[in-house]
Amino acid sequence: MQKLSDREIREQIVEISKTMYSKGLVNAFEGNVSYFDGKNIYMTPSQVCKGLLKEDMLVVIDMDGKIIKTKDGYVPSSEYKMHLACYRLRPDIKSVVHTHSPYATAYALAGKPITTKAYPEVLILYGQIPLSKYGTPSTDDIYAGFADVIKDRYEVFLIENHGIISMGKDLTETYLKIEAAENIAKVLTITNQIGGEKQLPEDELIVLQGMREAFLKSKTD
Repeated sequence: MQKLSDREIREQIVEISKTMYSKGLVNAFEGNVSYFDGKNIYMTPSQVCKGLLKEDMLVVIDMDGKIIKTKDGYVPSSEYKMHLACYRLRPDIKSVVHTHSPYATAYALAGKPITTKAYPEVLILYGQIPLSKYGTPSTDDIYAGFADVIKDRYEVFLIENHGIISMGKDLTETYLKIEAAENIAKVLTITNQIGGEKQLPEDELIVLQGMREAFLKSKTD
């Protein structure tokens, strides 16, 4: 994978942040984006609307959370510990995106993973979107349950009573997982409102599980 320059990283984070805001995946001050360049982490600042973000507002921190580079007055997102935990638990990833997108967050607030026995694409690509246990925001407790879901190879998961988080090899991939998960949550919510799922037969679910395993294997080969 080609190494991104400082400018490219900043441009991509700002572009994705503005896209999240324009699509209603974050409100004025929620959500955060980060990128690991192999040494340090570029992160969106605290209390800055993603729709108004500029490249020079990003904060660079090290893996201990120490600020390496910033513009006067800007500090990293208050959820930086959550991002650091993801990079430690999955050394192969390069980016993390966290939002409070409405439909996915509704599942998180209800304490329910996003599951289905009727939606083949979800079963193949995600299996499910699991739920990590609740922890107080901005503290070490927020990521206490991350290891339980990450060890099962999930790269998109809910945080109970909080929101949704995605990890990936690059910023675009990571963002698109968030967008897709929000649409899945929306479709399943509407499905439940009009009478619930028409579940697939058990033998078909077994076939889809096999396709899921093949998909996961292709990502590691």
